[in-house]
Amino acid sequence: MTALCPISAQTPAPAPAAPAAAAPKKAPHSLRLLCVEAAEKASQLVIAEKTDKGWQARWRLSVSSSFMTDAMGFGSRKLALAIDPAPPKPQGGFNGPAVLVKEELLVQPISEFELPASDTATAILVTNSDPKASPYRVILIDAQTQRFGDGKILVQNFTTHTVAGLFGGKSAKLASGQSTIIEPGIDQEADMSQITLAKQVGDQWEPFCDTRWPGKTEYRRYLLLIPRADGSIHPFVMPEYPPYR
Repeated sequence: MTALCPISAQTPAPAPAAPAAAAPKKAPHSLRLLCVEAAEKASQLVIAEKTDKGWQARWRLSVSSSFMTDAMGFGSRKLALAIDPAPPKPQGGFNGPAVLVKEELLVQPISEFELPASDTATAILVTNSDPKASPYRVILIDAQTQRFGDGKILVQNFTTHTVAGLFGGKSAKLASGQSTIIEPGIDQEADMSQITLAKQVGDQWEPFCDTRWPGKTEYRRYLLLIPRADGSIHPFVMPEYPPYR
């Protein structure tokens, strides 16, 4: 009798691996809006890109005083700010994230601007006192993380005065309209920095800010020196948390 040999089980060939999903393509330019103070009747906005047909709305958003948006992507550096011609109904008292406009929506700009050559910028919205002008002045700041990263402070002088300051022992001096990025030192207990600012009036210096901030942070900060109607200076502070793009 012929012996029966056991038949070994055959292992099926492995299925071919599915192709890896392509990473979503990022827009080449990134922008955040930082609204210092919202202008009346100009809180519902769109940001538009220049096209052959005109200014095409790309993002729809609501702004309020002391408010910063998430980063928004754009394919072009030529952008414009416009009042939303068909704003959505409010969803309560809080601003939601900016919404990508998918339909064709051409708008009339209230302010045009061009992004810097780097891939990330912040547009600061400051209200215009002239009723005949645009509701906002748009001041663009190049926000490359190589220069403006964790722990750093971007100081922008919007006043007509020269301003000088000490940031944890490190000094900075800004003429009217100038900006600088500084990483404060630590000169106080508990890793704190003493922040002291003064404006130049003739040959004298008049202090207007004396406070303490954390010296080393895992976020970056904007310090905007805003003139008030009474001649004083408001040191407006806004933190920004990563990711910055």
